[in-house]
Amino acid sequence: MNKSPWIFLGVLFALSLSWWGMVFGPAAQVNAAKSDLGDGTALHPRSGLAQQGEQIYRANGCYYCHTRTATGGTFGYELQLTQLGEDQDLTAEIIGEEMFTVGNNIFNRAYEYKALAKALDALKAEEEKENGNVAKATEQKNKAITLAKGGNLEENLVALGVSGVSFDTNVVKALELPLEMTEVQQAKVANAVLPVTHGTESWDEIEDKVRGLKDRAGAQFKLLPKPKEWPDVENGTASRQSVSRDYLFDTHAMPGVMRMGPDLSNVGARRVSANELYAKIYNAQAGGVSSHMPPFKYLFNVRPLKDGEALPNGAVTLADGASVEENHVVTPNSKARALVAYLQSLRNDRSLPEAPLPGSIQSSKATE
Repeated sequence: MNKSPWIFLGVLFALSLSWWGMVFGPAAQVNAAKSDLGDGTALHPRSGLAQQGEQIYRANGCYYCHTRTATGGTFGYELQLTQLGEDQDLTAEIIGEEMFTVGNNIFNRAYEYKALAKALDALKAEEEKENGNVAKATEQKNKAITLAKGGNLEENLVALGVSGVSFDTNVVKALELPLEMTEVQQAKVANAVLPVTHGTESWDEIEDKVRGLKDRAGAQFKLLPKPKEWPDVENGTASRQSVSRDYLFDTHAMPGVMRMGPDLSNVGARRVSANELYAKIYNAQAGGVSSHMPPFKYLFNVRPLKDGEALPNGAVTLADGASVEENHVVTPNSKARALVAYLQSLRNDRSLPEAPLPGSIQSSKATE
């Protein structure tokens, strides 16, 4: 019996199966994947005028003089306690000297609240016993209240928050805390944090402290990254460094060549009005401003201003309201509108996993 056809079909089937598994399947998965910010929030490609403006930006060589690459820097870390561990001496030992310069009053007051909570639990336990020593437990409770009373209200609210305890109305009244807190005061308790570093320390400098608080003291905390030596962030050029995901939907990635002009990676988030951008594009030196940027007047419609005619809506003006071209009405054409729409779409003020915003809390809260 001739088995050649069956061998041929078997080989063809095996090749087809491998192609399906190694080429078609992965390609289908990639095509179905959705780009997002790392938290499920979808990233959308540019559309309409902004999409057209990308081509105008490229055609006019804007990327020669402008970059779209905000540079990064280094992070320092502010370690913020959100709930203290049970052992005061151990927690203080792990934290070190910073505690006594940052928030010693809050630290001690929080542990006074913890001690009061334990005294209240002890009193309740004695009351539930048939022959419980209620008098002694009550005395211990009163002593704890005496120690916990007093102090600055704002510090007390933070101390209450980081202590992790709650009290009934009678105890709150005895502690001279507000019986009915305002929304601001409630938020102060709910969002209470106690910084125990200065925000300039590197991870290597605080790693042992973080591990000690988590594993030995059982404290809860947050790490707040703070930028160190980030010129683009500090001077307001950008909110964070630029990464490859920022160019995901660009038809042509144009990170730029030099910074003869300002970096544009976050120009859309700088609250620069369309009129200001039009004026800059038409003639960057209008109004006596010094600039190396050449004029792009061919992107605008220009006509003489008639005698007694007021500037119409949509005319490009300077900061003082005068026309960008004296005695003329200047209005953007479709290419100029597309270019400005593109510029206003450029922003990097949203946090990404690989490029966190330096001023926002990115690291997870340690709770175990």
